[in-house]
Amino acid sequence: MPIYLREFFFDPGSGACLWSGNDATKDKWGCSIEAHLLPLPENTWRFAHHLCSWYDTGIDWTYPPDPSPWEVAERDRFNVAALRFLEMLRVQLGPDFEVIDRSATSAAT
Repeated sequence: MPIYLREFFFDPGSGACLWSGNDATKDKWGCSIEAHLLPLPENTWRFAHHLCSWYDTGIDWTYPPDPSPWEVAERDRFNVAALRFLEMLRVQLGPDFEVIDRSATSAAT
């Protein structure tokens, strides 16, 4: 049974995509979790940072409620990369961690 529960989703401008999902996780890492603090290879936590920065380019920062400036193809590329990251994360963190996908990403159609 997993000890640590993580939620995976993007919050514009936060620079984070991993969030605590239970008290044990929050006590150890806080609310938003910096990927470099987790037992992950450097390339994985750098990928997390890259995804957060990439996600932020999908926001119209002049007026954030406006539609995304991304074309459908860009959104699809991002979604594929985010799902690939989620899969890597689950494998690399191992059985003590559960990662719930709340990202609203889906594979390209």
